[in-house]
Amino acid sequence: MPYTTFSDAQVNSLIKAIDADGYAVLPDWATDRQLNELRALVSQTVADAGYNYVALSGRESVQGTPLYDWGISHDFVDLCRRITAGVTGQRPADNGMSQTLRCLTGNGGRRESLIFHYDSYVLTTIMPVCLPQTGERGDLLMLPNRRPIRRSYLHNLLDKVLVDNKWVQRYLRDRVARDEQAFTRIVMQPGHMYLFWGYRSLHTNLPVAEDALRATAVFHYHNVHGSSSLASRLRKSLGTLKGPNLQDDVPQT
Repeated sequence: MPYTTFSDAQVNSLIKAIDADGYAVLPDWATDRQLNELRALVSQTVADAGYNYVALSGRESVQGTPLYDWGISHDFVDLCRRITAGVTGQRPADNGMSQTLRCLTGNGGRRESLIFHYDSYVLTTIMPVCLPQTGERGDLLMLPNRRPIRRSYLHNLLDKVLVDNKWVQRYLRDRVARDEQAFTRIVMQPGHMYLFWGYRSLHTNLPVAEDALRATAVFHYHNVHGSSSLASRLRKSLGTLKGPNLQDDVPQT
């Protein structure tokens, strides 16, 4: 990682870019050597999954790789903390990081695309490991900064329920087909780190061809309602039920 510490001016510049444009970019976050190492990991992971969609969640699943190192990097965690503090006005816990390596390919990759959602974490950062060179590239698509940070978990849950249903999802997909210019489309480049307010922005990725591969390292920081007793009770009562409106973090970006 070529980046180390960031000045207050640099952090403020990133916050202003996210507020104004919907996202900010840290170019060349990963070195060529790191990218090659991560691409080898992706190739093996996808092969083990039968060349279909697969996601590796948490640091333990990527031990011995740059992804593990970044997840515990003081400099990276401190950057996320300071950026998040800039939008919330609060000092988040330094251990508020979640991470996923997400690999889109095959039928499963298409099923996991064009699912609009809000994250439960304030800050989302994405670093593409590999992307298709032509055709459907799985670009990031968003309606940036559409909601404030909710005071209550219940209000946050209502936001997610209103989006996570077949009618709204169909409306949003149709809107993309009719008027893509209404959305912010981010044509990402491997090795660059992209930052946005995942909690506040309605976002998804465009599909990739079944014979292509899109792999991204996704880091989420500061689960706003992670300590909510209501969220905890709902998770326990619903057991294995899964969906973006109830989970603290779903790898859908």
